[in-house]
Amino acid sequence: MNETLTRSLSGLVYITILISAIFFSHNGFLFAGLMFLFAGISCWEFNNLLKVNNFRAFFQLVVIAYFTYLALTEETHSSIIVFLILALATSATHLFLIKNLFKLKKVNENSILKQQLPLLYILIPFSLLTLTPSIINDTYNPYIIFGILIIIWSNDTFAYLIGKNFGKRKLFEKVSPKKTIEGFIGGLIFGVIAAIIITYTTSSLSILHWIVLSIIISIFGTIGDLVASKFKREANIKDSSNLIPGHGGFLDRLDSLIFVSSFVYLYLQLINYVS
Repeated sequence: MNETLTRSLSGLVYITILISAIFFSHNGFLFAGLMFLFAGISCWEFNNLLKVNNFRAFFQLVVIAYFTYLALTEETHSSIIVFLILALATSATHLFLIKNLFKLKKVNENSILKQQLPLLYILIPFSLLTLTPSIINDTYNPYIIFGILIIIWSNDTFAYLIGKNFGKRKLFEKVSPKKTIEGFIGGLIFGVIAAIIITYTTSSLSILHWIVLSIIISIFGTIGDLVASKFKREANIKDSSNLIPGHGGFLDRLDSLIFVSSFVYLYLQLINYVS
């Protein structure tokens, strides 16, 4: 089969499954199930990438899934506190990875952090994504997670198109030779435009909050893609797996979403608390 057709069909199937799970999810449970399926696959890909213990990570997956289920069924003050702490821990880990990215440093081979990266870099972010649509007013709102995805897809698409056609200055050539500053700015602008359009198609959040979210997503999504590229470059591989024909692995498709999850979660919790 033609490579472009294969890529298009597999991408269409992936997007159809994801969007169906978002909008046909009763109280978020179908979406949660899909997220933890993606989490398990992404964790397996990441473990192979880093060559870390598989058993521990999958035990952690079961534990995180259980507590996420409890939070979805009966959200309490204590469960919010627990997941706020997890979101802060994940954000701190991501900031540490950003520091290592710009210093071009590897995560220490024998460090505790490396052993816990599947939990902090993959599993908790997926758990936060599962809870994200239910933060505002403690009610599952599919348009919030769908809007986040639209911003990510808009940012990625226009960063690629503008970078390819107008990009001259490299963003971070040592890690990702194809990314350009022009592409990054273009992706950011179109991410904001997507956020404004979302505001007029759903009443889930105000225009200000959607614009702030688009900036958070565009900046940290791009950095997340660079961090994932650095992991793959260190492992000397192009894709995390070949499970999605023409696209690589689930980690390749979801790296930006995973990386922004804790920052988006914390911002939405702040909005919910203030309102």
